[in-house]
Amino acid sequence: MSPTLPIGGFTYSQGIEKAVEDQWIVDVDSAYEWLSKQLHYGLTYTDLPIMLRLYNAFESNNKAEVVRWGQVLLACRETRELRQEEVNRGRALTKVLEALDSSVTIGWEDTISTNHLSGFALISTHWKITIAELLLGYSWSWLENQVSAVVKIIPLGQTQGQQLLHKLMQLIPDIVNQSMILTEENIGMSQPALAIASSLHETQYTRIFRS
Repeated sequence: MSPTLPIGGFTYSQGIEKAVEDQWIVDVDSAYEWLSKQLHYGLTYTDLPIMLRLYNAFESNNKAEVVRWGQVLLACRETRELRQEEVNRGRALTKVLEALDSSVTIGWEDTISTNHLSGFALISTHWKITIAELLLGYSWSWLENQVSAVVKIIPLGQTQGQQLLHKLMQLIPDIVNQSMILTEENIGMSQPALAIASSLHETQYTRIFRS
């Protein structure tokens, strides 16, 4: 789950770069508002409950369900940029897993290369990592990446960045617990501000993060 894992997570800002340029995010307080809302509405209602279902599908060797939830995940990525990030990171994670233990990915290569949640779910079932630990780890990794982007773009000092991270990470346990009891019909919540920022980022004049 480390941001240094070579799947390119640190190269994406998920709309933050454009949000800073347009002054939607200007300081620690506005960064907290932006990221806490993404934790509550993005991870709680999309990433984490889909990760849970992918994990269960891998445990039961149900390829049809793995494919289905991978497709649902891509459908929930509301911009071309966000979908492309998902695919790129899935492809990169597949290569990492093949290098670590190629036997794990046999028969799953085409499936897990379409999104990165599938790769994490597959290796976690193989390594007997519990779903609760997986969801906590994924949430932490996502949050650390996003705070790092905020620190670079606003910019913030490293101490302010750590204070922001410390404050936000306290939200994670409740978010994970809520995501684990979410019913299927409630999965997938739109985040209009994120979608707008991500769409505009695709044509932003200067960027340090990928589109």
